[in-house]
Amino acid sequence: MFTTKLFPIGIVILSATTAMIFSVFAMRAKADDKDFRPIVEAKMPKGFPQYTAVGDVQIKQYPAYRKAEADVKSGRAFWKLLMHIKKNDIAMTAPVEMAYSNSNSNSQEPRESKMAFLYGSADMGQPGSGKAVKVVDVAPMMVISTGVRGPRTTKSVAAARERLQDWLDVNKDLYSAAGELRVMAYNSPFVPRSRNYFEVEIPIRLLETDELSVKGI
Repeated sequence: MFTTKLFPIGIVILSATTAMIFSVFAMRAKADDKDFRPIVEAKMPKGFPQYTAVGDVQIKQYPAYRKAEADVKSGRAFWKLLMHIKKNDIAMTAPVEMAYSNSNSNSQEPRESKMAFLYGSADMGQPGSGKAVKVVDVAPMMVISTGVRGPRTTKSVAAARERLQDWLDVNKDLYSAAGELRVMAYNSPFVPRSRNYFEVEIPIRLLETDELSVKGI
């Protein structure tokens, strides 16, 4: 009888201790995120802005750049792009860009639609369409970006999108979304999942003077 009465208490104490340990680990992880620096595996394209700190939201300006892209739905997009850059003697860069569809709909889950390898400079190679890969030029753009540490999952991308949407809601009198959500991934599978780093971004535009006047600004 004595043992039966104490056993549930032991479970409670053990559970409380376990919760405390996980809480400490979570606090340490957040503290580490402030000083986190991504593992550099490849150079960025010329003129690209530096990393966004984990958990922060910032406005970034991208220069014009050239990229090779492939449809994800067709399968083996990564290998098609890898063969393309090897065939054309193009050095691998970071980040790898993933475009998403349905990203502006709160009722639908964002879906990865295209993957792209970015050229080191905008004057490398030539734009054009091949059988599996299309080389396109991207105009300069402004985005809001948030840094994420850890594996890229549906949940982590959704949480980052929500963080960006909150920023847009707060700054809706000055900025509006100007394109679909995208992910800029900096690490390969060789990097430990806990050290993976990527950015989630939404292209934005500054509202024109007449639009601000209508809003009373």
